Amino acid sequence: MASWSTRRKTGFFFGFLVFFALAVGLPTFLALYKAPTCSDGKQNGEERGVDCGGACTKLCPADFAMPKVLWSHSVRVVPGIYNSLAYIENPNPTVEAGSISYTFKLYDGDGILVAERKGKSFIPAGQRFAVFEGTIETGERFPVRTTFEFTGVPGWRPGMSLAKLRALSVDLADDGSPKAEARVKNESVDRASRDVDVFIVLYDDEDNRIAFSKTVVESLLPGETTTLYFTWPEKFSRPVVRKEVLFVEKP
Repeated sequence: MASWSTRRKTGFFFGFLVFFALAVGLPTFLALYKAPTCSDGKQNGEERGVDCGGACTKLCPADFAMPKVLWSHSVRVVPGIYNSLAYIENPNPTVEAGSISYTFKLYDGDGILVAERKGKSFIPAGQRFAVFEGTIETGERFPVRTTFEFTGVPGWRPGMSLAKLRALSVDLADDGSPKAEARVKNESVDRASRDVDVFIVLYDDEDNRIAFSKTVVESLLPGETTTLYFTWPEKFSRPVVRKEVLFVEKP
């Protein structure tokens, strides 16, 4: 059994350690400690990923599915000039992305890259939408295959489909210079639609893409209707049997 003197010395020693920890260690810890934040580049606190989820307003990309590219295609406008369109679906009904990088690539029959076009696109929540690039120069080569891919990670944020526009009718005149007139209505009862991208896609009897085009609705008041016009410089190669109109409205 330790003597009273030994126990006293031991008590003084542990007391000194406690004093040192409180007097020196605690202030040092407080001076060096940085509370978790949503911009420190680390997964900490209640975050589900790096600076996302939990108390952070940023949503984690891993919690949502990537948009699905259903098809991509290019059509000739005039010799050496093509338009490209990607038809995409965002399967996430409650999130949108403000801007994400993408790349179109056009290849000829030998698999040689003819042209490449990069850009950025808005991704609306829970709907099918289109990404369009026009006047792509191909020189004397003829692209027969078009690929599209997102080259960035969506910065997901809470969102909902905003566009309340509906195509009431689409009239097509397929002569030497085809043109389409789409009668469009804003079916919202209290919200004007502004700066809405409108795409038209034309299909043949086998549901293959024949042509497409894009225009913009600058403003359409609740309950208001307007007529949109689409034109093409050359006669279509096949008869059109189906017409589809897509609307993408940014917040």
